[in-house]
Amino acid sequence: MMSLLLVLLTTLVLQIKASEEVLDNNQFLIYNKVYHKARLAQWGTGSREAGTYEHALYPDQLWTLEPHPSRKGCYYIINEVHSQHRIADWKHNFVVYDGPHYNDQLFRFVPSGKNDGFFYIYSCHYTNDRVAKYGVGNDKMSMYSGPKYPDQLWKLVPRFKANFFTDEVFHFDNRQGSNPITREVSVTTGIKRSTTSTIRSKTTFKHSIEASLSGAIKMFDVGVTTTTEFSAELETSFSETNEQSWSKTEKITFIIPPGKNFKVMQHKVDFEGKFSSDSCSLLTAIKIFESTEAYFDDPDDFIISYSQ
Repeated sequence: MMSLLLVLLTTLVLQIKASEEVLDNNQFLIYNKVYHKARLAQWGTGSREAGTYEHALYPDQLWTLEPHPSRKGCYYIINEVHSQHRIADWKHNFVVYDGPHYNDQLFRFVPSGKNDGFFYIYSCHYTNDRVAKYGVGNDKMSMYSGPKYPDQLWKLVPRFKANFFTDEVFHFDNRQGSNPITREVSVTTGIKRSTTSTIRSKTTFKHSIEASLSGAIKMFDVGVTTTTEFSAELETSFSETNEQSWSKTEKITFIIPPGKNFKVMQHKVDFEGKFSSDSCSLLTAIKIFESTEAYFDDPDDFIISYSQ
């Protein structure tokens, strides 16, 4: 009975994860189900210079899903490198196009119905057409309106995955001491990047980070206060035009009273990028905990267990 319950709970979590993925203005690597290493890619500016690629990751394999302002559920699929180009269903042909916005450039993402994270990508113009990959070659792409086959299924892998938790900044156990202890500790807030490499597009980077955080918050209820805290710090960081100013570090002096177990905790979100140079962390509020015991009370539920 317990095993059955665990299976049902696991299935429910998978369903929630599949349904809570934020599509609007998020960026994805888009993988085919049959040719499982093949990702949608655009390697040039010609209308036929798009298809799939199976080897190293490049930014021209990232696609932004920009929602249409009035056609609910329909998206432009925009390339990261060739940012004026959108996938189009031109007279039932798979192409990319950088001209005016027409309805044949709009697509909707319909789940496979098997809770497996795969989608059919339907044209919003030729409503029976689906994006298909009919062979192993990079250019073996088409729009197809016949029977459904697995080579028409695509998995959306977000540019970022958000993991949020509460990190320990500083800890000093002075329960055996008879005098106060003074310590100076460096505390960082804002967006801290893992590298100093140039970001190609700060706009798509920002939107992808925001969408990743929004999706994680929907899956794991961290409360209104913490959600507001994360959002406010993110907005403050991204308001700086210079990415080197997205974070700030200051030295804070803490005094640990005698007879006290003392620690400083901080809310943190790790954004794990599919491109290693993208990875970064959002560091927000700190809180001081004091106790006369080995453990610390948390009446405000400040401490977040690791969630991903």
